[in-house]
Amino acid sequence: MSTEDGHSLSSAPRTAFGVFLFVGWGLLTVIWLYSTVDLVANGEIQPLVTAVIALLLMTLLAGMEGLEVAVIDRWSALYPDRTTHHLAGWLAARQLFVALIVTTATILAHRSELTIPFTSGSLGEGTLSKVFDITWTGFTVLWFAQIFPKHLAATNPDRYLGFLRAPLFPIVEVVRKIGVSQPAEWVARAVERRLAWPLTAGEIEEAVLPREESLAGAWRELIPETPERGTPTPRNLTQPGRG
Repeated sequence: MSTEDGHSLSSAPRTAFGVFLFVGWGLLTVIWLYSTVDLVANGEIQPLVTAVIALLLMTLLAGMEGLEVAVIDRWSALYPDRTTHHLAGWLAARQLFVALIVTTATILAHRSELTIPFTSGSLGEGTLSKVFDITWTGFTVLWFAQIFPKHLAATNPDRYLGFLRAPLFPIVEVVRKIGVSQPAEWVARAVERRLAWPLTAGEIEEAVLPREESLAGAWRELIPETPERGTPTPRNLTQPGRG
């Protein structure tokens, strides 16, 4: 058995589980859309409004998630006069959108009644309804508002920034300037001092430090390059932004 055959066999369970999850998500999506349309057809306008807002918020989150990877990868080129301290402040401010959007989208995507398409069955308020909300929103955000945009930004940070830097940067900058992340910084500083958490000079000298990697470089490796996607880049060569 060749190495490629062995790899295919070892990845088969992972692939099968991925297909199972994706098909399950597709079914949940059909139920969510059908339930929204059914409620609107019965004269309720709010489900349509909340559905649109929830999807728009997920789209905004996708933009912010990819922006994180692109900005880290290109920070020194974008702002050669700024330090990593400024980068850390920018990243901390961006986290506000992750926290608020995931929570808000889950609430807005909730349906008072879930209707099973083409049947008389329905699911009202209860535990199963909450499980539905968490599962559908969770996987929708994970796949399409986090992993997908992060990889998109990692494979071409400059192009990603060209599209989204102008509309999204000012929003993050406002959040940074008003100090939304300040309480977390106070807590981190107090706890770390209390526990003597940072490495001492001696520990830094003795530590075996890992090779510095770009976050974008790590995300690029999520999907290995293949001949179908383009000419593979030799591992001993360096691409712009890749560690």
